[in-house]
Amino acid sequence: MIKFLHLFKNYYLGISFIGISAFVIQEIPYIVMPIINPASNPIMNMQNEIKWIETVQGIFGMLSMILLMLIVRDDVKLIPRETVKEKTFLFLAILMIVINFIGWTMYYMGYQYGWLIIISQFAVVPLYYLFFGLWKSNYLLAGTAVPFFVIHTINGIMNFAVKR
Repeated sequence: MIKFLHLFKNYYLGISFIGISAFVIQEIPYIVMPIINPASNPIMNMQNEIKWIETVQGIFGMLSMILLMLIVRDDVKLIPRETVKEKTFLFLAILMIVINFIGWTMYYMGYQYGWLIIISQFAVVPLYYLFFGLWKSNYLLAGTAVPFFVIHTINGIMNFAVKR
């Protein structure tokens, strides 16, 4: 962790190397997508009909990513796992990314069913950010992850459950 600017209390603008790692891990399915080149790719071909949902989703998604990587706390260990709370949120963050990877694996294998996509690609990513933020006591990240979860999941439902 590198701290640049004190914001308030124990929060700093800086570089969170574990946050950057968490972001890169979440992006692995997109990184390998050109290599796999799925025959059908409804997520990447998705057309949002309601532009404000796409805009709000983008705002909260970008805020979550920025806060994940650029907000650090000087009172939190690099990998906190001493308390039950820390262990629980770490476990939940790992569980969310595992569900996401399983969903992407199935997606790449051609199992592209609406609710599977909604749960494994749309719902769990903001939950991953939420639980990561709670694990690292980054409540700014957790606060943006909640509306990101709601709007991202609604967007998934509108594109993969309602349309079908």
